Amino acid sequence: MPKIFTPILLILLTTTSLLILKERKTFDIRTLVHIDPIPHTKELIAKEKYVEAEEYLSYFISYNYVKENPQSQQLLQAIKSKREDYGYKAKKFLEGLTQGKSDEDIGKASAFVSDFLIVGDIRDLSIEGKHYIDNKEVDNVIVALSSLGILATASTVYTMGATTPVKTSISVLKYGKKVNKLPSWLSKQLITQAQISNKTKSLDNLKDLLQPIYKLYDKIGLNQTLNLLKNTKNIKELKSFVTLASRFGKKSNILLKITKGKAFEYAKSMPNVKSKNILYASTYGEEGLKGLKKMGEVKFIKRVGFSSNLAKTTYKGNLNSFFNYLLKTIPSSLLYAIVILTLLYFIQKIYIPIRELFSSPLLSK
Repeated sequence: MPKIFTPILLILLTTTSLLILKERKTFDIRTLVHIDPIPHTKELIAKEKYVEAEEYLSYFISYNYVKENPQSQQLLQAIKSKREDYGYKAKKFLEGLTQGKSDEDIGKASAFVSDFLIVGDIRDLSIEGKHYIDNKEVDNVIVALSSLGILATASTVYTMGATTPVKTSISVLKYGKKVNKLPSWLSKQLITQAQISNKTKSLDNLKDLLQPIYKLYDKIGLNQTLNLLKNTKNIKELKSFVTLASRFGKKSNILLKITKGKAFEYAKSMPNVKSKNILYASTYGEEGLKGLKKMGEVKFIKRVGFSSNLAKTTYKGNLNSFFNYLLKTIPSSLLYAIVILTLLYFIQKIYIPIRELFSSPLLSK
């Protein structure tokens, strides 16, 4: 190899090394590991939580790394077959009707419908009244919601349906209490507001509290609303979840779950990033959203190799693929070694001529 090629090669190697190190300083793509949904799905199936299992696995199933795994398809089919079984459906329907709660959609529907009618409110007040007579613990939140439900039913009839959203929200909350998905701050608020409503015979004081709940229910349904609701800490956060649901729909709950509740903060800080790219980044967990924010949408999508509609801005070509390969595989220690050795090489090349120059007879005279 001609001597001229050695410094050129070293310069190219050093430049590439510095570029990789610079990008890793921003965010090291090697830290990203896809979430494998199969183990958790199996855990949910073992606990007979088929609705949660399908919701969780369905979140990931559209992505190739999960879709191409035959086991994921088999699990999803097994879950669907179980949920479509007539005997299973009948059992869950009766469960919702008699107990006022169920883990399955058809059971939730029967519980919700019975509760939406005044029958459910009377039933629950009777149950809590019996608890009181028997000196058992009375659920004050259920009592508060049932009394509000009766008042809302009367108002709905009187206003020819105008207060239906209020009645719907109350039914959502009562169901949430029965399945332990009401946060403590909301339970306290409901008891306080119910006392005010019963004194004034009006539901006006509840509008600010119930409006975001109805919006959530209208956008993402009962199950998703309750899953989001249980994670709220105050009314402000509840309203912010309406924004999240508007952007990510029924994927909002799993999105929050797999990012340890940080998804809303990241999504809020990236208003112009496509929702589908945020969802894909979340398949790496919170680290994926962190990488998306630090690297920017275009570079992140390029680095993880996700197929996205960024045709005008996405980098193309084999050179980029090769750089991606180096970025993911070459150890940083090797890159630092290349930079140091190149530096030593050029120092030596400069040092020898300078030493010879200073030791020449011409300078010694």
